[in-house]
Amino acid sequence: MIRFDGLRANLYVTLGLLAVGLLLIDLGQATGQTSRRQSPPTGGQTKLPAPQQNIQVLAIVNGQQITREQLAQESIRRFGEPVIESLINNMLIGQRCQAEGIRVTEQDVDAEIERRAKKFGMSSERYIDLIREERDVSIEKLRNEIVWTELALRRLAASQIQVSDEEIQSQLASEFGAKVQVRAIALDDRAKADKILAHAKANPQQFSRLAIDHSVDANSASVGGLLPPLRRNMGEPTLEEAAFSLNVGDISEVIPISEQFIILKCERHYPPVQLAAEQQVLAKQRIEDEIREAKLGDAATALFQEMQETAQIVNVYNDPELRKRLPGVAATVGSRQIMMEHVYEECITRFGRDVLQSEINRVVILQELQRKGLQVTDDDLRREIGRAAESFGIVKQDGTADINRWMAQVSQNDPSKTEIYVQDEVWPTVAMKKIVAPTVQVTDEDMQKGFEANFGPRVNVLAIVLQDQRTAQKVWEMARANSTEQYFGELAHQYSVEPASRANYGEVPPIQMHGGRPMLEEEAFRLKPGQISGLVSVGENWVILWCKGRTTPVVQEFDAVKDELYKDIMEKKLRIAMAEEFERLQSAAQIDNFLIGSSQPGAGALPGAEGRRSPAADPAGRHR
Repeated sequence: MIRFDGLRANLYVTLGLLAVGLLLIDLGQATGQTSRRQSPPTGGQTKLPAPQQNIQVLAIVNGQQITREQLAQESIRRFGEPVIESLINNMLIGQRCQAEGIRVTEQDVDAEIERRAKKFGMSSERYIDLIREERDVSIEKLRNEIVWTELALRRLAASQIQVSDEEIQSQLASEFGAKVQVRAIALDDRAKADKILAHAKANPQQFSRLAIDHSVDANSASVGGLLPPLRRNMGEPTLEEAAFSLNVGDISEVIPISEQFIILKCERHYPPVQLAAEQQVLAKQRIEDEIREAKLGDAATALFQEMQETAQIVNVYNDPELRKRLPGVAATVGSRQIMMEHVYEECITRFGRDVLQSEINRVVILQELQRKGLQVTDDDLRREIGRAAESFGIVKQDGTADINRWMAQVSQNDPSKTEIYVQDEVWPTVAMKKIVAPTVQVTDEDMQKGFEANFGPRVNVLAIVLQDQRTAQKVWEMARANSTEQYFGELAHQYSVEPASRANYGEVPPIQMHGGRPMLEEEAFRLKPGQISGLVSVGENWVILWCKGRTTPVVQEFDAVKDELYKDIMEKKLRIAMAEEFERLQSAAQIDNFLIGSSQPGAGALPGAEGRRSPAADPAGRHR
């Protein structure tokens, strides 16, 4: 579907800045269908009567119609195969449930959605909204495909599940037992690992620097190899055994794990947590429930695979010859048929809202192209595909874009997906670039800021992130009274509300210039090694920094990178302009959307001829 994700990202940044105070909600495995409630119309929209299934015109954009037939074709072109597969699976599961006397009602589905929502401390409505916004999953898919299917499979598999006391004790040891924090250097060559080990043992105080310079694990390397505390029974016994055998300050031998070679240095040991008798009972019950839940998932998956392997399934939709012999049939499961008419309506039910919005957006763009007398040519599309391939590093030996390899990758060697990618992602990008290109320029100031952001020095800091000024003031006073790096790290571990800085004793990636946090950057670059910052307001949080020093720029000469820098900045400025212009075109358009029942008068209908209609965009969003 037409998307311009991330177009408002900071102009000069290609690497991310420290994520300060970001709260992430783990939505678990929920990637399915949602509630039947329709979203309320947004600003400037009027509510229309709910559409009937026999309504043939589903939207009007500045006088141009989008019909139900068009929407059905576009929906099934994108989602026909997964919808048919889902209908086949539901029929299989339904048949097994019927044979075993198991019934999953709508009330059961509602209760399960409510249970999942409570797990994250929110209402069912808010949970459903988040699933839709974050996972792009409709309420119908959540209810009918994901939740119903999971409940039915779990009920079918429940009798196979047992949880042993040994499993419970193992998990108790993992959660409440002793922990050890280490720094790690990960290498992919044994000879190099032996060399680094010798250097580390001769100079243990340089272990952090060696991790930064040599570790192939970028996440831990950026903070001197520091890992979150390791616990027992987490899944890598060799690494755990080596870590727990070390005393503080010890350095391990080289530890081969998979295709890497790991060196550890022990930083801290944490004693086990002592639980009261009542707490132990509650913890054991919770752990048993969690293990049972995990086993249910595995058993349900195995049961479903067995059902698929033994069932007589024929996918008519994927076979041109069968489609001729069985017109109107999408698939057969045993003696039962799934009709194409059902698939059309199911596609509209599950995906029609998003596909229709994408079609509306496309018509708006096409009308603006026609108003300005612009066209998107095949050469334009090919150049944009080449640019996308280069941006993802898909190039030939001579450094030019390898378009064939890129297209094979984005389409997974499926010609139908190739067409969708070009029409849904490449075409709207090219069209919007043509519309805004005359207004976009790269200035000398842009080039200078871009060079400083990407290739200039950065400040190595420890950071403490706090949610209120009173606590921040208290922590700042403690840090100022004992301004050592070790004490500041301990304060970060105790008080920081940002998970990474808390777990890593304040260690965060270096701060760059022009990274989108001007107050934080100004304060960081003002500091000298060993100095503590004042309280820096960043959004709703307060940040305290302890300066470790500055990095040495890898690139010193502006001319060496100016061409690539120009292309990168131009692309970012284009995308910002594209997002702003697209928003303006949407707001100005007169749109009646009968599928969701909304009407937008717009700022006056945009003139434009009836043109060819292109399909909506693929939700994968690979084209950037």
